[in-house]
Amino acid sequence: MLDDIEKMREIDKDGMLEVLENFPEQIEEVVEELDLNLLPFQPDEIVVAGMGGSGIVGDILKSFLANRIKIPIYVNKDYNLPSFVDENTLLFVVSYSGNTEETLNAAREGMKRKAKVVGISSDGELESLCKERGVVFIQAPKGYHPRAAIAFLFIPVLKLLSEMLIYDSDVAILDAISELKELRDKIKPDVKEEENMAKQLAKRIKGKIPIIYGHSIYNAVANRWHTQFNENAEILSWYGAFPEMNHNEVVGWKGDDKSDSFIPILLRDNKEDDRIDNRIEVTKDKVFKPVTEDIIEVWAKADTQLARILYLIYLGDYVSIYLALLYSRDPSPVKIIDELKASL
Repeated sequence: MLDDIEKMREIDKDGMLEVLENFPEQIEEVVEELDLNLLPFQPDEIVVAGMGGSGIVGDILKSFLANRIKIPIYVNKDYNLPSFVDENTLLFVVSYSGNTEETLNAAREGMKRKAKVVGISSDGELESLCKERGVVFIQAPKGYHPRAAIAFLFIPVLKLLSEMLIYDSDVAILDAISELKELRDKIKPDVKEEENMAKQLAKRIKGKIPIIYGHSIYNAVANRWHTQFNENAEILSWYGAFPEMNHNEVVGWKGDDKSDSFIPILLRDNKEDDRIDNRIEVTKDKVFKPVTEDIIEVWAKADTQLARILYLIYLGDYVSIYLALLYSRDPSPVKIIDELKASL
């Protein structure tokens, strides 16, 4: 079925696959068009406030920069900001729609505390608020689902940090674009299943509940796979991290008589710490293999850390959409989220 292009288009009514295919070009668009001309600023901390497909920006940023800059990064997924936010805080408020209730409250609170606020949205109340208060605002293009707009939400944050002389990732971004284009040529819809890793992974996962494990820089990526399975494929999934899962979840795997319903997905890296590598290998042998027949290992195949992070995100996005199509589900609508928002 995944080699039937017309059938996939019939199910994918909003063209989520087409949007995903253009991900590298979306990054190029941001790199070419975003010009802020901001003055250098050295904050005491960086806070990223956002929810759902917008909030993942903070998770990825923290994973990427935690060992690169000395400025702590805090991800805020709540109405209220932590008490340390003040005039020395760089606060990104990210809401693709511009109307996310929790993010708007965080934005107002940050402005009240005189934090250096940067708003990112396509439209909505956040745009109006930022322009009214005279704070930096970055406009994302309209017409995307928030989870499909990651290029327009995440890359501007990296570009802004470069302009502020906090961390220069310009070369890393260009390298990532090249790596993503190479990956796309191997997993896009017109590549047959027998040669398409993303289609093969989707078929292995179908009928199971995926539990994705990351480590270090891939913890946010594991979360992204998890939420994309939730929203695109409409299935439950979980995510965890090495080495933490060795201190709790391993017991659940050994004790749950339904563990054969789950399929572990391990996000790997041939440059990972030897201690992490050893923990993963021992966990495979002692925990996973006795209870499940299939263990998926997905290796990041890129040179720089940013490219490896985006490589695994891009691959996971494709897998989740192919999985949705295998279930004959349109990957775009998230009706229950819309219903919840309307009821609040």
